[in-house]
Amino acid sequence: MALHKFRTDTAVAAHEAEAAQAGSPAYWICLALLLATVALAARIASFW
Repeated sequence: MALHKFRTDTAVAAHEAEAAQAGSPAYWICLALLLATVALAARIASFW
């Protein structure tokens, strides 16, 4: 029972941290860089 409570508390804390970071500028910058990397990889792959 304690392990289940620990997992639940951990999941709640992770969800709260994710919700707090979703509005931060660093989150959007990292997301934009990730999307740019995927787009670049797709363009490179299309040349082959």
